Amino acid sequence: MMRPTMEPTAANPTQRHRRLGLVLLLLFALAMVMGPGPGLRLVNPEPSAARESLLFLGLPVIYAWGLFWYGVQAAVVVTACLTIWKPSDD
Repeated sequence: MMRPTMEPTAANPTQRHRRLGLVLLLLFALAMVMGPGPGLRLVNPEPSAARESLLFLGLPVIYAWGLFWYGVQAAVVVTACLTIWKPSDD
């Protein structure tokens, strides 16, 4: 009995990996800028703000912001590890 084979979505698997690598690179660079860099100015509350506006799910807003972008970076590394950084069969 013949098993059906899955065809890659792109014409060439190398091209698909190159495109995925570029997307992951751009996403990682964005996370590096938005996490500890100028992105903090977007969420940094005024010192005179109400206590409720300083917290997000019980965490300080700035800390939650940094954790989110750290999670994005970790997801990019894991995705690259499982899809792009595989040893070749050659």
